[in-house]
Amino acid sequence: MGIFGSKAPKEPQIKVVKQTTAGRVLDFSDFMDKEMKQRIRGGALEWMDKVEIFESFYIPKRISEGWVLVKGGRNDGERFQVEWKVGDESIAATYNDGESTVTEKLKKKKS
Repeated sequence: MGIFGSKAPKEPQIKVVKQTTAGRVLDFSDFMDKEMKQRIRGGALEWMDKVEIFESFYIPKRISEGWVLVKGGRNDGERFQVEWKVGDESIAATYNDGESTVTEKLKKKKS
């Protein structure tokens, strides 16, 4: 078939586990390698696994979609909590350690 006849590799997808009008829970298992998935299933998620999920998968994905990081993350307070600005909306995101997911919640606007 040759190099030009093969399909391009599938881009990893974020899976929505739960969604409401106030927020959603996201699963990043498509981005994880086999060894990381095994550690998660075994309950032995390592510190660097958490960092990789949040800082290598989640944050860059949102930035590529035009979301603006307002606060939080690696160099600002809690490492696994961030706040985004998306148009006129503010969204708070938190990494859920036990579930290896990220929860995004719409923040209420101040009057």
